[in-house]
Amino acid sequence: MPSIVVDDKGTELSYIDSGVPASASNDYTTIFAVHGTVFTSPIFEKVSKLAGPAGLRFVGINRRDYPGSTPLTAEDLGVLASGTDEQKAAFLKARGVELATFVDRFVEQNGVPAISADGKSGGFALLGWSLGNAIALAAVANVDALSAASQARWGSHLRSLILHEPPTVAIGSALPPKIWSPQIDQSIPAELRDKFFTQWITSYFKHGDLSSRDLDTLSYVVPATFRAPSIYGIPDADLARIVYEPPGSGSDMLFMVFSAAQISTAYKKAVFDKGVRTLFPKLKVFAFTGDVTCPFSIPAFWALQDDDKAHGGGFIEFKLIEGINHFVHWDEPELALKIYQEAL
Repeated sequence: MPSIVVDDKGTELSYIDSGVPASASNDYTTIFAVHGTVFTSPIFEKVSKLAGPAGLRFVGINRRDYPGSTPLTAEDLGVLASGTDEQKAAFLKARGVELATFVDRFVEQNGVPAISADGKSGGFALLGWSLGNAIALAAVANVDALSAASQARWGSHLRSLILHEPPTVAIGSALPPKIWSPQIDQSIPAELRDKFFTQWITSYFKHGDLSSRDLDTLSYVVPATFRAPSIYGIPDADLARIVYEPPGSGSDMLFMVFSAAQISTAYKKAVFDKGVRTLFPKLKVFAFTGDVTCPFSIPAFWALQDDDKAHGGGFIEFKLIEGINHFVHWDEPELALKIYQEAL
């Protein structure tokens, strides 16, 4: 995988890239996507292959601690495990600045077109999926830490922030009291938790009446049987590239458990801060979730709605989509791309 150096220390972020659409003029739109925990950027490969014919460019970025990108340091892990609030805030800011720098350097190096005068084409969207939302939000929240030239490029290019099924931990909101995951179930042998989670999270779940917005209507543990988990449709050769488990119980788990306050602050700045909105006058924030997805995503969707209302409304566009789970980009890539296009 190619990579881009994002600081003067040689830190790299690797990526996949669908390339410039063959049929496009110089006004195509680019989507930068940030993966979640355990699953790497190749989980977006099916969407990436469809992007070109749709007149889009798709770039999937591997986060720190994932293949091809620079591992986190022992010092980083120490901060995540037992650092002060200030140290954890600095850690998240650094990850946001790295991602923001990656996007800026990719835009500059590849001549990615700015948003067109009529706003209908060009520019880029930043897409966070699952836990990747936390880093995407941190990037938007910390563009103001970049150089004036980089801020100007972001300002002329950022058209959309796509929140693809963030779990509660990716926006720093409270965990539902009944939440369950193989990763946190102490009755499961430690060496099997990530493997169990990797399969379980790709399942479909039959929830109750979601219009009630009642946490007790969610199915927290047992998947439904009407459709096989997405992972059953991923060949072993692809799984070897798509799945990388070590951060699941390592750096990602530490981040999710101990950095809620810092994640919340970055999310609220990225979405609701007046200064950020001034920097990105054409920004559209679009959040969506499926109705048969994992039990992490729907409570976060409701929390986003509550936060938007508390700030006066109109900051986020919302869509609840029937019949999709957490892996729509693998099971139904055509539909996923359609949703992403709607979010642009």
